[in-house]
Amino acid sequence: MRIYASKLKLLTLPLALIILTWHLYNSKDSQLTIKSLDGILYIQRNVSTEMHDEQFCVCYQFLEATETFREDGLEPITLAVHGSPEVLGEIENKPFNWDGPISFGLFIDFHSQHALNYISMLHKCHADFRRKTTVHFAFRISPSQTECPVIYTSGYKDCVTFFQKNTELLEEMEDPFQIYPINLMRNIARRGAKSDLHLIVDTDMVMSTNFAKMVKPVANRMIDGMNKQVLVVRRFETNETELPLNLDELEQGLLNENTFEFHHSFFFVGHQIPNLSEWFENSYASEETTAWEIPYTGSDWEVQIILHRNDPYNIEYFPSRVRDMQSLIYKLCRANYTFNLLSHVFNVHKGIKEDDTMYSKVVTAHTKQFWKMRTLSRYTAEIDKQYPDTTTRCGPFTI
Repeated sequence: MRIYASKLKLLTLPLALIILTWHLYNSKDSQLTIKSLDGILYIQRNVSTEMHDEQFCVCYQFLEATETFREDGLEPITLAVHGSPEVLGEIENKPFNWDGPISFGLFIDFHSQHALNYISMLHKCHADFRRKTTVHFAFRISPSQTECPVIYTSGYKDCVTFFQKNTELLEEMEDPFQIYPINLMRNIARRGAKSDLHLIVDTDMVMSTNFAKMVKPVANRMIDGMNKQVLVVRRFETNETELPLNLDELEQGLLNENTFEFHHSFFFVGHQIPNLSEWFENSYASEETTAWEIPYTGSDWEVQIILHRNDPYNIEYFPSRVRDMQSLIYKLCRANYTFNLLSHVFNVHKGIKEDDTMYSKVVTAHTKQFWKMRTLSRYTAEIDKQYPDTTTRCGPFTI
């Protein structure tokens, strides 16, 4: 499909403050010229996208971090996060909680495409965000599309205007009207990362103080993409107003029963890591962050891990909320990886989950109904073929 410049339309938010013109060009010679709207808007850049799996268009390193974090000669750990436009407020605050590189995969569609304008302005105007954060994006193409489009982004001429309207713009963000491809976005964040060590996290997890610096030495010693080791991070949840971000605060929160192990009353089997008291003892015994091997507990397990760029990636055909992370952890087990629990560091979720939202239940029921058996049979066949000798080590994989 070709849309000529004379037929282009501006997609304007109710506030008429930011736009993104998204048009498909089959000709490389196509040109676009748009004058500013009341002196506020201007075309910042155009961006090429590439086809992925004949379903998605992807742009890697749409926005690039300016710092490498290699001043000590060690490979930094990238916080590999992902999300849709609704998480932009959380992403904006990530640089305050992570002193290292951040790689963010953003999923959009026609209804949410103006999120690219917002994050472009954030990257331009927020010095710490620009210093640490690299941004990628992806969207699902229509069945009739055979090529990926050039994307045009727009923004304010000055940062003062952007910061004045920041909250208002976030409130107007729309999420894509489709099921979120969670494993694709995790992989995009990893593939586009600016370092070789990756911590895969969701945007709503807050890291303990100095996490990146404390883990960097042990991660460089243990993870090289060849020795088949990953590092495991303990997770917690709290209803405290002030999140516990160091060992003393965490221990006090657990004693006061305001803080708990992650999802302790909702699918704890997927997140449980035994011997919490031993973990505290080891963490208090030394100032140096260490790690020790812990056993794989079964196909329900979806622990948070640090791994190497060369290590396995999430299985993208797994639907969201149906063993999407467990499938990677199980694959690592079948590939003879060991899981090593980190001392000292952890992350926290604000709020305690006791049940799924109705939306989540509907999505899970839908994806299980249509994809459960097809996904399971394909996955188990692939794993058994690739790793035929480790079935006993890891047990069967179930959905």
